[in-house]
Amino acid sequence: MSIFKYNLFATDNKIMLPLTPDPCGPRTELYIWGFAGGLYEKDGVVINPEFAVENGCQFFGNASFPSPRIDVECGDQLFITLVNLGMKYRPDLPDVHSIHIHGGHVATQLDGVPETSFGVPMQMGDEMMPKCAMANPSVDPNQAITYYFVPEHPGTYFYHCHQEAAEHVQMGMYGALIVYPSIEHLKDAGVHKPHGYTNRNFAYADQDTFFNKEYVLLLSDIDQIWHQFVLEGRKFCPADFKPTAWLVNGRSFPDTLLPTEVSDSIGAYSIPLGYESYVHVKTGEKFLIRLINMGYQVIPWHIHGWHFRIIGKDAHPMPANPEDKNSQMGFTQLIGSGESYDLLITADNKKPLYGEYISQGFPCIINSLMEQVKKAEIASGQHLWANIPKEGTFTGDCPYEKLFSFFNYGQEPNQFFPQFYIMHNHDDYKATTPKDLANPESEDQCLYPGGQLCFMQIDAPDLGPCQCVDQCHCGKCHKTE
Repeated sequence: MSIFKYNLFATDNKIMLPLTPDPCGPRTELYIWGFAGGLYEKDGVVINPEFAVENGCQFFGNASFPSPRIDVECGDQLFITLVNLGMKYRPDLPDVHSIHIHGGHVATQLDGVPETSFGVPMQMGDEMMPKCAMANPSVDPNQAITYYFVPEHPGTYFYHCHQEAAEHVQMGMYGALIVYPSIEHLKDAGVHKPHGYTNRNFAYADQDTFFNKEYVLLLSDIDQIWHQFVLEGRKFCPADFKPTAWLVNGRSFPDTLLPTEVSDSIGAYSIPLGYESYVHVKTGEKFLIRLINMGYQVIPWHIHGWHFRIIGKDAHPMPANPEDKNSQMGFTQLIGSGESYDLLITADNKKPLYGEYISQGFPCIINSLMEQVKKAEIASGQHLWANIPKEGTFTGDCPYEKLFSFFNYGQEPNQFFPQFYIMHNHDDYKATTPKDLANPESEDQCLYPGGQLCFMQIDAPDLGPCQCVDQCHCGKCHKTE
């Protein structure tokens, strides 16, 4: 078991949301709050010295959105030191902040609810201003407070500030907290790891929860007027909440196509590692979607291409064995505010069933799909096949056509792979871009696709041995450990 020490710094920031499906197009400013920082030390060894408490002022006005992802294993000791830097753009606001581990079994004193425990005070200098805003900025370690958590059960958790929760959560003070089963948990459950994989390739201590890749999707809804009122110091009634922007991992499509780290030059913003939202797997692989709803509205999350198996809810395992009659599957998952779901998907091969029709058709019955689309293009004078941005080809240059290399099925008529799918909020008006508060009559706003929508790229199957656990359908297996 390990000892992890995370240092988090509460502050604010401004980000720019895309107003059109073009990530190089116009943007609108959004004022947010959040936590910066991350893993500082593991087992007594400093991992990221820049996250030292005394270095906190470098994060003043540079909150991450969402807040840094925290990863631990069952039985680890997690220490989270919270430093309240105050707000760069609202230096008059002396709010306390806290860390509430949502779903964590902790003592009241550590639950992060100021009404029943305490709040961490702002690092305050002269004239009631943040110390980091002073001529000689500094952090007083004595005003930082450390939370303690021993994760007992694996699963998808999250954390957020619980001070004036209606406002502080809406403003963006939250992040994912993932607990993996430990090696000891797997051994006790008789779980065998495939060669080359670790205990962090299992959602729970269950053989059937193995995955090749995982993706955290933290969903949120934003009332842009509320955020603007907070920036301007005006009172907003939470009962008037009306979201106009819908985000995945702090981003609105098309920014969900981008890698976590991007150049400021394109107008988009970087987010912490571990929040990749472009799913990229090979046919035959299993991937886990860790779905978290930090918004205030229920979300019908729809995944194209496959039916998923629900293997966990709120950090509690659900039957994952396909042979179990109680195992639950679906293609749309309704997720309420404050809930998390673990959805396991196998990227099965659709070529045996559909490849012939697409490229060759069925003689004497119907022409191939490729031929039909080609004839329609000639007849209409239009290019019908979409240019699809490929993951991993991001360059950082604008305009949009230079950001990625694109795949077009019309230019590769005999190529079945890669396959591309989307997943999105099926309240489809929430898969649109935000409003432009500065230019309410502009046509560059409220456009589809945008908002809560992500891409998935499925490459051709690996012709080598498959990564099975206890059985295999391709004839060859990696040995298990």
